[in-house]
This record gives sequence, C-alpha cells and structure tokens, in this order.
Amino acid sequence: MIEPARLHMQHDPTIAKAGSIASFGVALSYLASSVCAVLMPPELQGRPDVAPHQFWMVLSQDPLAHLGFHWSWVAAGFFGLGAVPAISLVVWSRNRGAVLWSAAAAFCGFAVLARSHLMEVAFDRRIIPQYPHADPAFQQAVQVVAGLALDVPDGVFTYGAIGVWVVTVSWLAHQARLLPSPLCVLGYATGLTYFAGVLGYTFLVHWLLVVSIGVGGFLLAPIWYAWLGFILRERAAQHGASAHAGQPS
Repeated sequence: MIEPARLHMQHDPTIAKAGSIASFGVALSYLASSVCAVLMPPELQGRPDVAPHQFWMVLSQDPLAHLGFHWSWVAAGFFGLGAVPAISLVVWSRNRGAVLWSAAAAFCGFAVLARSHLMEVAFDRRIIPQYPHADPAFQQAVQVVAGLALDVPDGVFTYGAIGVWVVTVSWLAHQARLLPSPLCVLGYATGLTYFAGVLGYTFLVHWLLVVSIGVGGFLLAPIWYAWLGFILRERAAQHGASAHAGQPS
C-alpha cells in the first residue's frame, strides 16, 4: 500500500501545479532582489571599505531599495518552501536518500532565508528613523548587533544548503536523463554561484558577492527556477489529463 501512495504523490498534479507557481515565484523574487541591489546606493552594496556608521547614515537617507532587497529575499524564502517538494519529486526515483537529505537542507535554507530577512526588515524599520539623531552610544550598539538577525556564518544555510540541493537535483536528473541536459548544466552553474555567496559573505570577498548576486541571482537562478516552473506546469497538465481520463464516465 505504501508504494502506490508514493507513486501517486510523485505524479500528483496538485503538487506539480503548486510547485510550478512557487518556482516562478522564486525566479521573480531573485530577479527583484538583484534589481534592488543594483538600485541601492554604492555604500549599501556590501563594499568592505564602507564603515558601519557611513552605511547607516546612507541607509537612513535612502532606505527604499535596501528594504525592497530584504522583502525580495523574504518572498524567495516562502516561495522556495513551496518549490522544493515538487522539484525534488522530479528526481525522487533516482536516489531517494539523496533527495531527502538535500531537500531537508533546502527547506532549512529557504526557511532561514525568510526568517533572517523578516527580522532584518523589522530591525531596520525601527532603527532607520532614529539612527541619524541618536547619541553615539546608541549608534555603536546598532553597528554591533545589526547583522545578528542574518544567517550566521553568513550564507551557510541561505546559500550553501540551497546550493547543495540545486546541485544534487541537477546531478540526479543528469544521470537519469529526467530533465534536459542544458537545464542540468545550468543547475551546476547555479550551484556554484550559491557557493560563491557562502565564500563571499564569510570572507568578505566583494567580487564573489557580485558573482553570486549578479550572475547567480539576476541570471542563472531565475532561469533555472523558471525553466523548472514550465516543466512542472506541463507535468501537472499531463498528470491531470491522465487522472481525468482514468475516471469512469
């Protein structure tokens, strides 16, 4: 009885359809985060030569793109939680253990992504109006605790865990020819940009952040998720038609 239930889950059009919508949502959220990053003042773009006080003074004058950046990541986190099950089921038959472990990592990554940036938005919205007029002791305290809401060490979950899942899905699909080869190769490249984000945030290497957010977030990841969104939508339609055809008239 267990095996037919698993097979039904793997071909459930509802899961595929929801996953398709979520995958498109992840793609759009990644695009939005990259656009917001470009629109930020240079002092807010993660440059290592910008002092914390300068960062907060600039942020207090022009917070819109910065807050939009965080809200985009919040959306990516929530959409990602919906995309992981459907995408993982595509390669479920190839290696269930690898799918389960990597999907668990991705769930953690997307959950931490949403939680971290929700906390960052809440913190920033409270501090931004007060910071320019606050006394130096308050400003110093803000500079110390500002980054504690985010994934620590930076990017281990939000980039590393998700990257492991993307590479695992692509590798399993490539081996079993479950997805188009160009999509699998794109998945490998996308995974590398996730890992670049881990290294960039951990060691404060600006060019790695540019690769991760610019090349990965603006180009590779949106294409990968959107492509899978189209594939899942097509599978949902096929499975739905098969289920409808199998019903007695």
